[in-house]
Amino acid sequence: MLADIVVLFTHNCLLRQSASAQKKDAQYKLPAVNYRAIIHRMSKLVKITLSLIISILLIGVAAYFFAQQNTNATPGSKARLMPPKPLTAFQLTAHDLKPLNIERLKGKWTLLFFGYTHCPDVCPTTLTELAQVSQQLPPDVLSNTQFVLVSVDPQRDSPKSLAEYVSYFDESFLAATGSITALTAFARQLDSKFDLETDPVGEPVVNHSSAMLLIDPQARYYARFKAPHYAEEIRTQYLTLRNRYSPTSP
Repeated sequence: MLADIVVLFTHNCLLRQSASAQKKDAQYKLPAVNYRAIIHRMSKLVKITLSLIISILLIGVAAYFFAQQNTNATPGSKARLMPPKPLTAFQLTAHDLKPLNIERLKGKWTLLFFGYTHCPDVCPTTLTELAQVSQQLPPDVLSNTQFVLVSVDPQRDSPKSLAEYVSYFDESFLAATGSITALTAFARQLDSKFDLETDPVGEPVVNHSSAMLLIDPQARYYARFKAPHYAEEIRTQYLTLRNRYSPTSP
C-alpha cells in the first residue's frame, strides 16, 4: 500500500513538470500508470485490515462472555462429578483400629485425601485448611461430616502414628491405611494415584495425588476439589453441593 502511494505521488510531480517539459521537448511522454489496479490493491488491503479488526473485536467479546459465565458459575459446579460414581467394597484400617469401609462412609459426607505423615508440605497444609473448615461449618452440618486422611505409606504409618498425627490438627479427624494392594484399588476408584520410591541414599520417596475427594452419604464419589486448597473455598463449595444434593437424583 505504501508503494502505491509513492507511485501516485511521483506521478503527480511528473504531471506538474510535464507542462514545462512539453515546451522543451514535444517528444516526451509520461509513463503509463494503471490507476484502476492501484485503487483495487488499496481497496483489497483496506478490506483485509477491516476484517482483522472485526475478528479481534469478536474474539474479545466472546472472551468477555466466557469469563462472565465462569464468574457466575455456581460454586462447586466444576468439582461435581456427573453422575456420581458409586464406590465398590474396600477395606482399610482406621487409626482407632476399626475398619474403614463402605459401611463407615454411608450416612455421612466425607472429605478425604491421600497423603502420609512424613509429608513435608501438601499434607500438613491441607489438614490445617480442613481444621479451619471444621471450625467454620454450622453444627448441624459438622455433625454428619467426617474428614479422612488415607496414608499411602503403610510401612511407616502405623495406626498409632496416624492417630497422633491427625489429632494434632483436629481430634475428630480420621486417618486410615492398609496394604499397598488395598490402597491402590481404593485410590483408583477415586481417580487418584500414588507411588513409592527410594532416593539415592535409601530414603523413602512418596508421590501422591493432591486432590481432595468428596464422598456423599450414599458412599458415592461425588466431587473432586483440585489443589491448592483454601478453607473458605472448600467450605463454600461443600455447602453449595450439600444444599443442591438430592439422594434420589444423580
